[in-house]
Amino acid sequence: MTVALVSITLRALLNRRRTLLLALLGALLVVVAVIYRLGNPTAAESVEVTRRLLANFGIGVLLPLVAVIVGTSALGSELDDGTIVYLLAKPVARWRIVLVKLVVAWLVTCVLVAPAIVIAGVIGQEDPQLAIGYAVASILGALEYTAMFMALSLLTSRALIIGLAYVVVWEGVVAGLFSGTRAVSVRQHALAVAESFGGAGAGDAGLAFGFAVAAGAAVTMAAIALAIRRLETVELRGETT
Repeated sequence: MTVALVSITLRALLNRRRTLLLALLGALLVVVAVIYRLGNPTAAESVEVTRRLLANFGIGVLLPLVAVIVGTSALGSELDDGTIVYLLAKPVARWRIVLVKLVVAWLVTCVLVAPAIVIAGVIGQEDPQLAIGYAVASILGALEYTAMFMALSLLTSRALIIGLAYVVVWEGVVAGLFSGTRAVSVRQHALAVAESFGGAGAGDAGLAFGFAVAAGAAVTMAAIALAIRRLETVELRGETT
């Protein structure tokens, strides 16, 4: 049944038009890095500009946009069209459904984001460690984001809109203006990881690595628990008890 769950989830997530759009977002990151490198910047300039590109575009834009679309579709699409009924009718534990769909959504997000970050990072400057650091950050951030957005899709039919609002308002504006909010910002958690793994010049996240990892793990586990609990209440046609 796990194989069937994986197959169903992949079919739901890998819509040809959606996949192409998300892949183009990653390609845009690479194109920007190529255009910048063609200007023959100095070594110091290339490290700083590439760091900002990976932090602001890769972690700040590409990662959350891909994650919100993929994460809210992992279960949300089945709730919207009513096919969740057939899945829940099978003798499969709700926790297994949530975990399998989360893992698939996470891996899809990683495939669409991490390679683009690595390629852009390597093209933009000469130190591969910076690119690897941000790729690791994107992988960990993808897990936290997808867990959050998948849980959100079980709470409301407007999960995509709310998720986008969260990305733009909270992650893009509030967390950047007020340092006290960074502790509950997925983007800041990811940047702390990038700073730890990316070597010198990787940036200043404003959070300690240990705290960022612990906070990210706590958010992920809470989102998984909420998703499992919520899925247990789903009835026919997505109604809840």
